[in-house]
Amino acid sequence: MIDHCNSISSYHGNKVRPAMPDNVLQTLHQLVQDVIAPDVRELKVRISSLEKLMEVRFEAMEVRFDAIDRRFDSSDQKSDAQFRALMSAIAESRAQSELASIRVVAALSERVAVLEASRR
Repeated sequence: MIDHCNSISSYHGNKVRPAMPDNVLQTLHQLVQDVIAPDVRELKVRISSLEKLMEVRFEAMEVRFDAIDRRFDSSDQKSDAQFRALMSAIAESRAQSELASIRVVAALSERVAVLEASRR
């Protein structure tokens, strides 16, 4: 006797293919359910776990970078304050030096004036 399931063909496009018996389709379906589906579920769980781990680590890195930014900001502020203090000290020193020079020149001018007056 001829098995009608194996001998019946189905028409797909320009090609004629033999129809798959129902038991082969059921076997393939069961194979997917038994073998592939659990692996896919496991992979989804693992991906979810990794995504959570990455999120936790990125948050930790963000906290660390914020701390580093605060340290740099503090360091910049200290450097700016030290620079302003140094520039102020230099300006003060320059003013003191100029004042001393003016006093020396004034004293010398007085002596020159006295010497010129005594020669006349």
